[in-house]
Parts: sequence; structure tokens; C-alpha cells
Amino acid sequence: FIGSHLVDELMAHGYEVRVADDFSKGRRENLAQHEGKRGFELLQADFTRLEECRKAVKGVEKVFILASKIGGIGYFHRYPADIIEGNARITLNLLRSSLEEKVERVLFVSSSMVFERAQVFPTPESALEKCPVPLTAYGFSKLMGEWFCKAYWEQHGLKYTILRPFNAVGPRERPEEEPGLSHVIPDLTKKILSGQYPLEIYGDGSQTRCFTNVRDIVRGFRLALEKEVAEGEDFNLGNPEETRIDELARMLWEICGRKEPFKLKHLPAFKHDVKRRVPDISKAKKMLGWRPEIPLEQTLKEYVEWYRCSGP
Repeated sequence: FIGSHLVDELMAHGYEVRVADDFSKGRRENLAQHEGKRGFELLQADFTRLEECRKAVKGVEKVFILASKIGGIGYFHRYPADIIEGNARITLNLLRSSLEEKVERVLFVSSSMVFERAQVFPTPESALEKCPVPLTAYGFSKLMGEWFCKAYWEQHGLKYTILRPFNAVGPRERPEEEPGLSHVIPDLTKKILSGQYPLEIYGDGSQTRCFTNVRDIVRGFRLALEKEVAEGEDFNLGNPEETRIDELARMLWEICGRKEPFKLKHLPAFKHDVKRRVPDISKAKKMLGWRPEIPLEQTLKEYVEWYRCSGP
């Protein structure tokens, strides 16, 4: 999902791009517009195998590490061992391979979930030092990944940048078959367009998130790639405007054109659901010259239009 949009951004700015994916979740069709183009290469690789990681990074200057086991909050609760083991192995293999193949810098795509127990809002990067450790396996695995990057720099001199997207939204992210295993916007869109009534959400709906258009996110990734000042730094990349989940549900209901009066059914919240998440993006503004530009309503309309056109 995010990776394919990053490829769009990099190819549009003249970069030569090699994509490696195991396609366990991603779809080749998301990259079809680039296949056969000069400067684009696509490999299928299992990142749990060190030798395949070496092949993936051999001869490249910089590496974005986006590969991870990811899903919605229900996925985090159901598969904690798979998430921690898989993400640790994937990240360590790619760091080791990047070191051995003399990659100039890795850009590790972490997550806002490292701040799931944040106590300062908006949350700056510096808050991580005093932030309690994440309770979800996914948040913890991403925090480990950040520490792996720092460790490889301190011991081996492998340069890094840490990027923390906040709730990326956009076309190409498909919902899972089972509710709760997807991110909230694909999940709600599927429920609304399939005719569910009343609309089911988890918790009381007061949870807030800062939904960010994926095109804004990957523009931030590219700027971090291009600027040497990003070396050894971490950046929050997100829309600082908070949206309640019940408000989000109402927006999607109206965009999808449902005629019935908007009505919610509240299901029990997940054990480790995060009540509030909002980034301080001052650092990205100052050092990268980045800020989000695309309004949430436009982002949601783009997603719903794509979902309707893409089929199941």
C-alpha cells in the first residue's frame, strides 16, 4: 500500500527504483504502471531469508524498509508472536544486508504506534524518551526496529533515518475479510458499502486519530531521502488535525451516499486500543520543509471512489 505510492513518488522524480516484496499482502497490480519502464526493477523476496535480503539491496545506494507484518488493532491482538518474531527478523536481516552491501543509508518506516502510550499531545519526537513502552506487539516491534537502526549506527556506522507515518490513508489498501483486522477506513468503507446497518464500530467512538493522505506521507519520505540533515534523525509525518472515530464514520457514511439515518452500534473496544494519537510535526516542517496538504474529506472521497472501482 504505502510502498506502491512511494514508488510512484520516486519514479515521478527521476529515481531508479528496485522494489522487493514477498507479495503476501501487497499486490503486483499496484506496480503495474511501472513495469517495463526504464529505471524500475521488481523482485520477489522473502525477507526472513538473509540471502534474499542481500540480493534485494545489492548495488543500491539507499534502502527504505517498509516490509512488516501489519494490520488493524484486531490483527495486533490475534497474532502477537507472529508480529514480533516476523518484524524483528525482517528488520535485522535488512539492516545486516545493507551493512554488508555497503548501503549509504537506510530509511526505516516505523509507526505512530510507538507512541501508543503517549502522555504529551501533540506528541513530539523527543517524547519517545519518556513514553511508556507500547503494549501492542506491533508498536513494540516498531520500537525495536528503531533501536536496531540506532544500534547498527552506533556499532557499525550504518546511517539511518526513522520515519513515523500517522494513519496513512489512500487507494490500494484493501480491507480484510474479517472486521477489525483491517485499518479503520478500509474496514468502515467495506461495512457501509455492503449495507451494514447500524454501522458497527469498536469502542465508544471518542478515540481520535490524525488521518493523513498517503501522497503527503510519501512526499515526506522522499524529502527525508534527499536531505542530508535527515541522517540520524527521526520524523513524525502526519496530519496534526484530530478526528474522532464516530465523526469519521459519519463522514464516510455521507460520502458513500447511504440514505438511512446515520446510526452506530458500539462493539466492545479492544484491550489495547489507543484513545488518542496526534503528532507534533514541527521537526519535519523545520528540517524537511514538509507539511500535509490534502484535506481529510478529499482523502476519504478518493479512497471511496477507488474502493468502488477496484472491486472486491
